[in-house]
Amino acid sequence: MFKPVVGLCALLPLTVLSQSLLIENTTLISPEQDQPKQSAYVRIQDGRITQVSFSPLVAQAGEQRLDATGKYLIPGLMDSHVHLSLMPGLLPNGEPQALQKQFEIQQPRSYLYFGVTQLLDPAQSTEQLKVFKSQPLHPDIYHCGATPILGGYPTMFTGPELASKMFSYMIIQADTGIPVPEGVNPAEHTPEAVVAKMASEGANCVKVFIEDGFGERSDWPNISAELLNRVKQAAKQHNLPVLAHANAIDMQKVAVDAGLDVMAHGMWNWNQYRQEQQMPDAIRQVLDRVLKTGMTYQATFNVMDSLTAIMMPDALEHSHYAKVVPQEILSWYQTEPAQWFKQELLSDFGGLPTERIRQIQQSTIDNGERVIQYLYEKGHPMVLASDTPSSPTYAAQPGLSTFNELQHMHNVGISLKDILAAATVNNARAFGLEQDYGTIEPGKMANLLLLNRDPLQSIEAYDSLDKVILRGEVIDRQSLAASQ
Repeated sequence: MFKPVVGLCALLPLTVLSQSLLIENTTLISPEQDQPKQSAYVRIQDGRITQVSFSPLVAQAGEQRLDATGKYLIPGLMDSHVHLSLMPGLLPNGEPQALQKQFEIQQPRSYLYFGVTQLLDPAQSTEQLKVFKSQPLHPDIYHCGATPILGGYPTMFTGPELASKMFSYMIIQADTGIPVPEGVNPAEHTPEAVVAKMASEGANCVKVFIEDGFGERSDWPNISAELLNRVKQAAKQHNLPVLAHANAIDMQKVAVDAGLDVMAHGMWNWNQYRQEQQMPDAIRQVLDRVLKTGMTYQATFNVMDSLTAIMMPDALEHSHYAKVVPQEILSWYQTEPAQWFKQELLSDFGGLPTERIRQIQQSTIDNGERVIQYLYEKGHPMVLASDTPSSPTYAAQPGLSTFNELQHMHNVGISLKDILAAATVNNARAFGLEQDYGTIEPGKMANLLLLNRDPLQSIEAYDSLDKVILRGEVIDRQSLAASQ
């Protein structure tokens, strides 16, 4: 009688179990190289790069070979500001749930479709990341612990009871006047306690919210300077960078004064200076301090771009949407219930004509662009960060918004070489991941992209993706499309 062999794998030589890939005869473009290197050979074993050669390597027995003649090999991209929980445009009550499930399945594939192999979610709990990680193919994911104060943004939209359940790293600030919900122990919601907790749960960074109101409002409870300093000191103890949600001139000044590590938004709210045609001195002084300290600065153009796009009747007609959004979801976006957020925006503008609203939004975008141009012209390194989705606008979709962010960066004058660095090595350095990502070198994680066009010649090259290599696994781009 046939008897199965138990533990056969343990008896096989290690070289047989090893997964090896040889990429042959490609043009290698990596930020640490002064210029593209032709006729490059890259060997990958067990998900990491082991050899980079500019003369032919001989394939090993059983090794997978990938002929990359005429193609361009670059590091996988990193988007350092995304939110992975809800489908953009879902109704406020979370309906329809069937579409949310479809979105959860496609979301990681959509990022990979546009070459995003690493993500950072700056406001996510470990529990909420489980669904994303449960998908068979997904980018490598990192996250921050978000520390709103009770009663401040964004807990003010949920109420104290729900906030205590939604925000496990919430900080209780005594002067807000908000009663502590029953069952919540204030000792567990100090800066020191919540930062220690997020560090123990694998967070890579800390996010604070410096926000006293949107638009004309400035009456929301805001984190105090004393608590902000305690967050910073606690984060330092655990070697975690601190990101600041701040998008207005006065709020960004608070973040700079506190010596935080990352500005998680561009400055599109200039407050009293919003009509100025020249860079106001008050804004220049804040930006000069960003330059002096080397603070990482995320442009997040997608925030305003996607708010503007939802106003357009043809917002979803671009063929890109069909690549990253399942057809059933696209069809639902055309229905009246799906227009709820667009109607909220129209209401916020007091019934102004759509064209006038777009003009106002474009003025805000222009101010944000001028800030990034100022920093870039002074030599400040850029990072790729899309904040997808920053609001419930269905115009902001995973992967596609990252590609649009790359295009917007190029439109404001950032060179193609510096855009490649922003999307790869600069993000890796900013978040302490440079040992694993950002360049094509031995020892690095084998998250790579094979393009049909040269990304140093055209921004559209990032849409010419042929293959995604994720931890050494070769994936055909078209297999990642929503239609597949």
